[in-house]
Amino acid sequence: MKKITILLTLFAAFLVGCDLEQDVAPMPTFVGEANTTIAELLAMHEIGSEDSYDSIPMGSNIIICGYVTTSDEWGNNYKYINIEDETGGIQIKIDHKALYHKYQMGQKVYVKCDGLVLGDYRKLPQLGLWANGSMQPIPSFKAYLYLFPDGSPMGGGNPIIMTSVPKATDIPSTMYNRLVLLQGATFKEGGIATFSEPGAATSHDIVMEDGSVITLRTSNYATFASETLPVGTGNITGILTRYNNTVQIVINSPAYMDGFTTPVERQTVFSVDYANAFNEGWTQTGTGNNWQTLVNNNYSGFFINPSNNQDKYLISPAIDLSSTESPALFFTHRAPQGFDPNTMMSFYTSNYTGDVNTTVWIPFDLSDAAGQTTSNAFDMELPAAAQTSNFRLMFHVTNAPSAWYISDIKITGVAR
Repeated sequence: MKKITILLTLFAAFLVGCDLEQDVAPMPTFVGEANTTIAELLAMHEIGSEDSYDSIPMGSNIIICGYVTTSDEWGNNYKYINIEDETGGIQIKIDHKALYHKYQMGQKVYVKCDGLVLGDYRKLPQLGLWANGSMQPIPSFKAYLYLFPDGSPMGGGNPIIMTSVPKATDIPSTMYNRLVLLQGATFKEGGIATFSEPGAATSHDIVMEDGSVITLRTSNYATFASETLPVGTGNITGILTRYNNTVQIVINSPAYMDGFTTPVERQTVFSVDYANAFNEGWTQTGTGNNWQTLVNNNYSGFFINPSNNQDKYLISPAIDLSSTESPALFFTHRAPQGFDPNTMMSFYTSNYTGDVNTTVWIPFDLSDAAGQTTSNAFDMELPAAAQTSNFRLMFHVTNAPSAWYISDIKITGVAR
């Protein structure tokens, strides 16, 4: 007990002797002030027809200041931050993967520009270094020489509201790299496509209410890359960027969008078991060689080798789409010696009579594949008239010059 008492006494003395205030990291403070606006900095470089730069001489004592408007926390911004003041915005390239820990949204940052390079990548202004013919990031171990956070983050700023998107050449350089809010925006592929494909960064068109178009650019490494684009019309807050003559917007995360409808997950409502297709309702009629199925390690689908005076129809079983919203048809096809849309045709009907000749068939336009020998994908949203319990597909070959292979037939939609 005596030993315990001594230990407690020593520990209490230790606490009293420590100044706990000194153990807390001091608030970052920059000693100095900005002497150049971001607009004035941007004016020091003229964007050319190719990537170019202007060095900022040592001893020029150029200091800018702005608030951080990007975050790499969700993986969509990589090795850069954006800052802006009341005159313009600039992207600063830094060779580090988790910048949001130090440069949070709304963090005030001073930048000593001496020795850096002011340039552009595909006409987008950037601040960093130049090597091997392109803009390069500031090495992470040297960033402290140029960037100085000041005070506590103040949160997100007020974005510039845009209801229309001008041409890239009509937007001043001071507008790029700034936080903007697209008001009244609609994704062309809302509810269908994901933010990004798995293999590479992906672009998706956004249509404004006046018909002008801007591109959403999303990294395939973004944490939300596999999420489906929202449906309807809403607002999008992000950074206005440029890739040559294409105006783009980059978001930090989907949390910076509002007013849209959350898409319902699409499901496959019809597909084909090719090994058993003719036992599961697929029928054929007409003259000439028959349609056949082929299932092996390399191919699974229908095919036909036409003969002289060929006139053969392949008809699907009835497909019930009466409880499916926004049904979409997909299939792939190829003709090894060239596709002819006048002799290889596809149709649908919502009222099959049981007789191919008395049924009213509506054609699909396959003309884009004319003359091609490689696989072609057909993908389209079906009209409202297709949402019946008697929907059927039909493939028709008549005097075709080549074999025709059709696979991957499926219909997707949202089940009611």
